Amino acid sequence: MSSVALSALAPPGGDDAVTRALSVPTRAGIYRRLRTEGSPLSAKEVAESFGLHPNVARNHLDQLAEAGLVITGSRKHRAGGRPAKVYVAREQAAPTRDLQIPPGSQLAVHTIVQLIAGLSEHTEKLALLAEEQGRKLVAASAGRADSRDFQAAAVIAVEALRAAFPEVRLGAYDPSSDRIVVEGLEVGLRLVGEVDGAVGDALAVGFLRGALAAAGAPARVDARGGRVHAELDEAGIGGMPSAVATVDARTETYQRGVVQAMRTMVDLRPGDHLEVLTDGPGSPAAYARWADRAGHQVVDVARVRDVKGRAGVRILLRKATGR
Repeated sequence: MSSVALSALAPPGGDDAVTRALSVPTRAGIYRRLRTEGSPLSAKEVAESFGLHPNVARNHLDQLAEAGLVITGSRKHRAGGRPAKVYVAREQAAPTRDLQIPPGSQLAVHTIVQLIAGLSEHTEKLALLAEEQGRKLVAASAGRADSRDFQAAAVIAVEALRAAFPEVRLGAYDPSSDRIVVEGLEVGLRLVGEVDGAVGDALAVGFLRGALAAAGAPARVDARGGRVHAELDEAGIGGMPSAVATVDARTETYQRGVVQAMRTMVDLRPGDHLEVLTDGPGSPAAYARWADRAGHQVVDVARVRDVKGRAGVRILLRKATGR
């Protein structure tokens, strides 16, 4: 087992030094990660977590060390060789709240912060965009649960999300209520969450909701401070479930749209939800007639606008059980 030797540097710097060190959001995020981790990390490990070049991560870590916020040390490898320099947060370090983005060299970051702050009125659209990406991550890597098993679907969803959020993990599962807690999404969304927590939470909700739906378990999802809670919503009771698949038939006649929906529904499992977008006159009634004959359930019909602003009618269908 590798061993770690730590040596304290100079005592923590003054308030000005700490403020300067934490004025860069990425550096502040690295510091918080060190405090959360609780064990020494190398520059390479930090770089992998934040998608940085190791030299960039090392520069951030050294500046945190100069401010007295972290302690450096060395880690011996079991196979021998040169020890790796590691960093761990100093327990008595100052808190990281009320961070300021300075002008000048941080103009680009400041601009991004302003853009994020302006998204707070569009959290529903952001959640829809993130939901679609969550579905794509599962479709690209994971498949679906063999049966309508919420825990199995949660494991699949979390594993797929890890491709974009390496720190994400399944924190807890309550089998009595089919409720899970997912942690770690806040690391990848750290900058967004620091600027506007509501925007960060909306993105976290969307990513997990889409991933769970694609994994075979539509769920009610909510988030607070990056900590995401999800509860199985098999029938859509108490909240609108996520669709497993979407048929966009807005450029088609309702007859063609119904045929597309029929073909798509064949590949879904009993209880899965299909979303149909249409705009033709008489479409909702046509879909309802087909659903009634096939034993499917029309869960919701609503006029909507998608993330690009295009209008349409959204029909949410639940596939018949036993088919």
